[in-house]
Amino acid sequence: MTQLPPIVRRDLHFDMDADIPRYWVDGDAHKTRFFDAMSLMFPDGERFFIDSVRAFRADIADDPVLNEEVGGFIGQEAMHSREHLEYNERLEQQGIGANELVEVVKNFQENRAKKLPPLGQLAVTICLEHFTAMLADQVLRHPETMQKSDPRMASIWRWHALEETEHKGVAFDVFQRVGGSPLKQYLRRSRAMLFVTGLFTFRVWQFMWRISKAEGTRKDWRGWLRLLGFLFISPGPITRITGQWLSWFVPGYHPWKHDNRKLVEATREHYDALVKGAAVGVSAAEYQQGKAWNAVAG
Repeated sequence: MTQLPPIVRRDLHFDMDADIPRYWVDGDAHKTRFFDAMSLMFPDGERFFIDSVRAFRADIADDPVLNEEVGGFIGQEAMHSREHLEYNERLEQQGIGANELVEVVKNFQENRAKKLPPLGQLAVTICLEHFTAMLADQVLRHPETMQKSDPRMASIWRWHALEETEHKGVAFDVFQRVGGSPLKQYLRRSRAMLFVTGLFTFRVWQFMWRISKAEGTRKDWRGWLRLLGFLFISPGPITRITGQWLSWFVPGYHPWKHDNRKLVEATREHYDALVKGAAVGVSAAEYQQGKAWNAVAG
């Protein structure tokens, strides 16, 4: 493996007070709420990631490269948490009970932190990081995943996907340093992935079900079918990540064995330019550019 992409903390703010449609994915309630449900899990989830990696900072102090990468990881995750807090406040204002769902995540994370030893928390983190990396790869690799979305919301998700990809190997590298023998590491991360897969899947659908009750779309069966078609058929991000999910159980696996550095290179120029220009939110020009891109992609 040649040099990996640098982990850049991009202090960007996205305007959640803008006139963003309630159903910003193709005007579809169920497709929109799939992404919104994940956003509700992010702030507390990312704080859990930060804490689980930070707990082993002293154990990697002799590795300046990894120590620097951990700093970048923490910086990026902190920015994600901040922006998704604002994202979630927008959802709360829509009257869908967003804060109650966030509290579900917060309470669960606090309980896991009390019951799991630090290494167990790190194992959960690397599994959830694998999920975010797999979904990030879909957002970056297949533009059609976001092509019918409001460009301002698509910009948030592409930014998040870019940075999740940049740091996708950091927590795993820490785990390899502190996780014991290769066999113990393999067994622990395999068990953790089975648990996390069930939990992540359950939580997303639980949140969507509760949101749909709050806004009266629960009995919209055509909407649910459109969502299933979106997720599993076209563009089919969940179907497409099956191979990456299975690769987790191959001995000797590492996140960067799925080498998508070219996707990072193709995406980062835009967001680095926003940072250099001290841009805040998505400008009108960028919004129109996004609409034009969507028209071409569509």
